[in-house]
Amino acid sequence: MTVRLVNDSRALLSMRESDFDAYSAYGEVIDNSIDAKANNVKLHVQYQQGKKHEAIEFMAFGDDGEGMPEEMLHHCLQLGYSSSYNRRNRIGRFGVGATLAAINQCQRVDIYSKTKGNDWLYTYIDIEEILNQGANSSGIPAPIKMKPSENLKKLTGNESGTIVVWKKYDRQPHKASRIIEDAHEWIGRTYRYFIWKGVIISLNGQQVKVIDPLYAHTNMTQYPEDPKARKFEVDLIEWPVPQLDHQEYDSKNSTIEIQMSILPEEFRPTQGSGNTIENKKRYIHHNEGISIIRNQREVFYGRIPYWPGQSFEEIDRWWGCEIRFNAVLDRAFTVKNIKQGAVPSRELKETLAEHIEPTRKTAIEEVRELWAKNKVKKTTTVNTKSVLTGHEFAERAAEEAKIPKNVIDKNKDPVFETREFVEKWRKDADETEKAAWREKFKNQPFTIIDEEWKGPHFFDTYHMGGSSILSYNNRHSFFEELQKISSILVREAEENPVALELRALIDILIMSYGKAEAMFDNEMQLRAEDFAEQLRSQWGYYLKSYIQSWREGIK
Repeated sequence: MTVRLVNDSRALLSMRESDFDAYSAYGEVIDNSIDAKANNVKLHVQYQQGKKHEAIEFMAFGDDGEGMPEEMLHHCLQLGYSSSYNRRNRIGRFGVGATLAAINQCQRVDIYSKTKGNDWLYTYIDIEEILNQGANSSGIPAPIKMKPSENLKKLTGNESGTIVVWKKYDRQPHKASRIIEDAHEWIGRTYRYFIWKGVIISLNGQQVKVIDPLYAHTNMTQYPEDPKARKFEVDLIEWPVPQLDHQEYDSKNSTIEIQMSILPEEFRPTQGSGNTIENKKRYIHHNEGISIIRNQREVFYGRIPYWPGQSFEEIDRWWGCEIRFNAVLDRAFTVKNIKQGAVPSRELKETLAEHIEPTRKTAIEEVRELWAKNKVKKTTTVNTKSVLTGHEFAERAAEEAKIPKNVIDKNKDPVFETREFVEKWRKDADETEKAAWREKFKNQPFTIIDEEWKGPHFFDTYHMGGSSILSYNNRHSFFEELQKISSILVREAEENPVALELRALIDILIMSYGKAEAMFDNEMQLRAEDFAEQLRSQWGYYLKSYIQSWREGIK
């Protein structure tokens, strides 16, 4: 009795556990579209809008490439089949990526394809059917003539193209809206060279914009008017082509290019600038790593494992590095058959570090020099001590306490928010005073100010993108009674320490509420009881933290 080399049903289930994440899976389909000379690639995620989990109903990919003739369409879902197997001048090479990507994410794949002058053809695979049929499975059905629906036709070309539809989507990692947002970033960075060459990629009707980790090119980005990074001179490394690949390459060496850059000063004036709203819009807070480009397609982005140089830190986001190589060096970069990840061999990694580390050191020193210069400039021009509030004990306790950052104002720009607040609150003050208040509001977790207004509120909170302001209504009866008690404790024109402690405790009590309020996400939906319970719990937690910090401060 003959024993089959592969048990089809079990092998399929095992293959579903490949190394793909959702975005690299999408990339395998996009790769095929680009290899098919598509000018337009369109992705559409159909999901349950308004539902909490936003379950994906199906995902469709369409292009206006050359399309596939009948025999190629019949084999395109077959693992191991590739019309360009082992060819190094294209993105695809191994013949397993698109199929592995699909079954990693879903159970059914429908494919429509049309070559110029011919009819639409259709075939599919369905894992559930294959598992149910077992050894009796007839494999991939022969293509039949079938037109896609009108909605799917909008994703492809009139003369030729291919449509891939993923159904029975059961490996959804996040809410669909988040997947769409993250996919824009991943696609815009991964295929930047192809977008620059004219390929238009869109996702749910929105054109994908380039994200350049070097920040040296602004065309086709979301912000074409941005200043450009300064590029260092390209560094070239001649690397030996593995013996096994000599017959496919007419040279014993292939050139690796290293391009490094330092981001514009406008983005990095002071330490912590990477977390401003404007910089986050440009994904600078994600820019801590190296981009590896294979045949103009990014195959790795991040911190290279076991890097022989200095370990990466937050300051490394201010320089960019791109390593470009030809696919003939796939073995040297250990490129996987699914093009998810590329880790240079140990010897190559050490060589790359020798070329990259000196420029990296120069860039980091330049960043620190700018920070130091601007820090001196800031301290000599703005004196925040000139704008005391009288609530410094509590404010200092908030500074010293080790607690999480605000959540409610995560999408606000602190520079913009503090400027707007000061302009309204101190509209008649001179520019020196305004600048002092802006710096105080921006750099303290909490600032407490005293005001007066009509109405039932005895205080207001303003969350400014990481820092908060408490505004007391001293006209309210609560503060009027508090003032009476404080007055009783005043002796010989000097405030009694008890009065100061009482005032600090009141400040800390209200400030703790403000912090608890700031830890709610605007996107959260809670029942009234759950909200009240969480608010009380968080209020008590931050009150305890601030009091502990305050006690340590007065010792």
